[in-house]
Amino acid sequence: MRTGAEGAARQTVAGMLVHELRERILNLDFPEGVALRQDMLAAQFGVSRIPLREALLQLEGEGLVTQTAHKGYAVSVLSLEEIREIFDLRALIEVDLLQRALPHITSAVISAARDVLERFDASLRASNGQATWGMFNWELHSTLYAPARRSRSMDILRKLHRNADRYLRLQLNLSDHTSSRAREEHARLIALCEERDYPEASRLLNEHILAARDDLVDFLAARRGGPGEHA
Repeated sequence: MRTGAEGAARQTVAGMLVHELRERILNLDFPEGVALRQDMLAAQFGVSRIPLREALLQLEGEGLVTQTAHKGYAVSVLSLEEIREIFDLRALIEVDLLQRALPHITSAVISAARDVLERFDASLRASNGQATWGMFNWELHSTLYAPARRSRSMDILRKLHRNADRYLRLQLNLSDHTSSRAREEHARLIALCEERDYPEASRLLNEHILAARDDLVDFLAARRGGPGEHA
């Protein structure tokens, strides 16, 4: 009985660490490529290295950290090509999910999506809007896809969103264009779902994701000093 209680407590600590480390990575408090020294992190959080290792293993599974022999863990660095691939996969999976969901989207789903959009707008006007972008963006998209009842696709998609989120937050910190355009496209997508305009909703979603890809890759290429999407 004691062993079970200890295991549950360790899992709770590991879950807290996953959340805290993930947010620090997504907020760029831990920039890409930075080493994550387990002794320092354990001391900082006041935990043993066992739940910390469990948390790092989960984050490795999410693609946010990488482990190298004799060097330990570091925040993963995605190439521009890998970022392009994430958005290409997003477009394929999300358009499929939306098409499967559309026949089952009810007025309640539309209402829930509009509620998320209102909260999304409020967060972007707040001082910490960039930090909550990924959460609300995921909540909005997943609300529309949930009626498809494709849990495995949603799990894969959640990982893709998280991997792109830290780069989008960086872009949002330096540009208002991305958030204003996304707001307009999200509102239009919800309206098309309500009107049951399946072809136009699918077209807009695909364009929405791929345009975000091109903007982000060009933005990062300029920062990194390399060729962008259209080079």
